[in-house]
Amino acid sequence: MPVKNLEISLYHSLNQYLVEKSFHWLSESKQFRKQTEKGFQNIILSSSNYEDQMWVEVNIGVRVDLVEDFAQQFLDVPLEYRKHANTIITSIGRLNDTKYLRYKIAHEEDVEVCYEAIRDFMQESGFEFLEYAAHLKNLDTMLNEKPAKVSKYVYNQTHRCFKAIIVAKLNNNPHFFELIDQYQQMLEKLQVGEREIDRYMKLVNFLLYLSLN
Repeated sequence: MPVKNLEISLYHSLNQYLVEKSFHWLSESKQFRKQTEKGFQNIILSSSNYEDQMWVEVNIGVRVDLVEDFAQQFLDVPLEYRKHANTIITSIGRLNDTKYLRYKIAHEEDVEVCYEAIRDFMQESGFEFLEYAAHLKNLDTMLNEKPAKVSKYVYNQTHRCFKAIIVAKLNNNPHFFELIDQYQQMLEKLQVGEREIDRYMKLVNFLLYLSLN
């Protein structure tokens, strides 16, 4: 079977399963998305297609609109992508502390193996993770418990600094002022440049006067 057909077969199998969980297929971004009152949850498939096989990596993520409504005002993200931005996103591999976890599909039988692996992961821990990460207090723990370390819940560590400090403010984190300095130091360590530092300080000034009442 042609690789493209194998890819379509995988999407079809997952769609039959995930639609029952209120996730719907968005072909343009190759993801299954579930709208929530606070934003959305998604399951994203990234495939690398070759002549006789394909490799599939799976990422899962959450968007919290309240966080993104603030963050996107200070991040250099194209306007058309802002409403699709995830607050957190990570791969199945990273969640299992395996840096690279991809599924190889070369034959029809591989489609079923891949489908079952993704389904089993979601049933055992994936859906629970998405529900957990949708709450501000849990996001605060995930992003701010170890501010000096790279977060496995966000690929873009620059964006992590911006979103984490917003989450800290929204959740009334008692270490908010310490975190301000720690994320500024991280941005400097990441060598993002003066423009990003300036954006970050504008965000901080905004948050300092933000009333949560």
